Amino acid sequence: MKTLFIRAGLILGFVTLAACSTVFRSDVATFHEITVPGGERVMLTPMIAEKSDSIEFQQYANILAGHLQKYGYKQPGEEEPQLIAGFDVTINDGREKLENRLSPYSGFGYWGRGYWSYGRYWAPIYPTFYDAWDDTEVVARTVYTATLTMELRTPDGTLIFEGRAETETRRKDLPKVMPYLAAALFENFPGESGVTRRVVIAREEKTGGK
Repeated sequence: MKTLFIRAGLILGFVTLAACSTVFRSDVATFHEITVPGGERVMLTPMIAEKSDSIEFQQYANILAGHLQKYGYKQPGEEEPQLIAGFDVTINDGREKLENRLSPYSGFGYWGRGYWSYGRYWAPIYPTFYDAWDDTEVVARTVYTATLTMELRTPDGTLIFEGRAETETRRKDLPKVMPYLAAALFENFPGESGVTRRVVIAREEKTGGK
């Protein structure tokens, strides 16, 4: 009976891990000379001039502006900006990634001792820890790397902040992933300079986008 409870607990653990797709993970790196953020008038602009007229990038600028305002930065309005925020968002063409996953048949067939002889059972007995490793299979998936970069400069061109948020996604859908990249980049903004950190965000709690 004790073994049955252990096995049941293990299979529930696998189910729990499979259900963790509601979180967003990103690697964030920042380099800056900012002490206390906020207060300055900031103008947002794409780093690549050809994207300046893009409606898509105007939407991304609005997302970033929302996060900057939370830290006290202001829109320039009719006044001259005190800081210029350049940004870019990209997603690559993808690569094949090998992953281990639990076989869908795992736990339903096992070798063991029957009442009359050694033979093969067919029963819904959950796998032990070692069974789980034996019943995994390798699958190939295409993953895409999405990257948000942003920098802050003074009007004379002096760079005071540069940051990057990067994540892997199974869908080449930049408009969907961009709000989460922005939320990750602004997590505890401006962050520790010169350090890459893993940021985990609950998808329900992301802000600044859909």
